[in-house]
Amino acid sequence: MSNYMEELYIFAFNVTAAQNARGFSEMDLAAIMGVEVSYLNKILNARRQPGFRMIHRIAEALDMPAGELLSTIPPPEELQKFKESLIELHRKNLERKKQQAASKPRNSKTTRKNSTAAK
Repeated sequence: MSNYMEELYIFAFNVTAAQNARGFSEMDLAAIMGVEVSYLNKILNARRQPGFRMIHRIAEALDMPAGELLSTIPPPEELQKFKESLIELHRKNLERKKQQAASKPRNSKTTRKNSTAAK
């Protein structure tokens, strides 16, 4: 795994641990930060790399130094479990999206347009 992804997982792990320690839900933390829950969720699921300002907003909302979120290395076995849970979550989300796409009825007008354009 690339160092980049490892850093995203560590950051997400540390934010999640701090959030849980304070009894905040994702909705609580997002409200304190003034961001959409969906955006915060992507950060907490290591699908989005936060910028410098966002890292500081998260740290401020959690009342802790930003450096602690970036540099604290969790125990390897805990980090591995966290990674595996996120990978499984991503896998389930992909599968759900595939099933939704497969069950959507195709628009016959679009299909006819595309087949006419191909001729």
